[in-house]
Amino acid sequence: MSEGFYILGKQYHPPARYHDLDEVNHAVSGANLEFVQLKPGNLDIALDQISLGDVSIDLGTINLPIRMMGELDPTRFSIGAFTKGAHANWNGNSVDESQLLFCKPGEEISGCASTIYGWTSLVILPEWIESIEQTTLRTNLTQITSCTSIRPDPERLKDLWQAIENIVQPAEIPLDTRAADWLVTDLRNALGAALSSIDVAPAKVMSQARGHFIIAKRAECYMRERIAEPVSIDELCVAMNASRRYLEYAFAEAFGTSPSRYFRLMRLHQVRKRLKASGGGTTVTNEAFGLGFNHLSLFTTQYKNAFGECPSATLARATI
Repeated sequence: MSEGFYILGKQYHPPARYHDLDEVNHAVSGANLEFVQLKPGNLDIALDQISLGDVSIDLGTINLPIRMMGELDPTRFSIGAFTKGAHANWNGNSVDESQLLFCKPGEEISGCASTIYGWTSLVILPEWIESIEQTTLRTNLTQITSCTSIRPDPERLKDLWQAIENIVQPAEIPLDTRAADWLVTDLRNALGAALSSIDVAPAKVMSQARGHFIIAKRAECYMRERIAEPVSIDELCVAMNASRRYLEYAFAEAFGTSPSRYFRLMRLHQVRKRLKASGGGTTVTNEAFGLGFNHLSLFTTQYKNAFGECPSATLARATI
């Protein structure tokens, strides 16, 4: 998409590039999301958005593992498809390029994405899902109570990717309204074919991955409520009524890192948030000490590894 493309006569330029997770917070259509960078390095996120008729399409890639949480569109369904080599764990569901992530309106998405991760999300009206259910005897998508991964027939998934590509690929000439309607119809048909091949059981036994996600999410809430307190992993295990080994497994599967490292990352992000919101009315030392970073040289190294700049540079921009 480097040359741009046209929808209804309007040119769309190459994807926006983001190097700061705060800038991405509200960039996904209809969502309110929060991010944590899980590994050090220079972050590079490409995000493009297209609205065509009743569908919004978000296309993105990211070069580093992230933890993401937050609410999706409160009025529309979200369908996530993933590029080759992508691996993630969303709401206790492991997903890859052979699967779709299906989310009902207003649901929270919570989990982690792996390195060099690419996705396409379709944000659609409830009427699309209702019509799919009315034309099949086996599929009852509205019974799904949370985000879940589903594995369509490979050929139907391939057709869906082709329908998406037909919309987002560069076009040499502007599309008129009729042509755009055809593209949306083709996409709707391909999505309906993929989803109607799914037999959704009314109830499922909770998988081990789902159990890991639930306890990791509870532990994360416990950490967040005590973000400025020296919470030990032993204390966390007692509060969660879980062994250290089980908690380590749960965090590794659900969030892609260990409990102790995740808590440090949460505190680093909180320091950054405070520095950016201070308007220069604070110091790096005050904010670092307030979040339990008592060795300033080590804190500066960890901060720079996480965000690609020194904390003093963040504070200087806030002052300006």
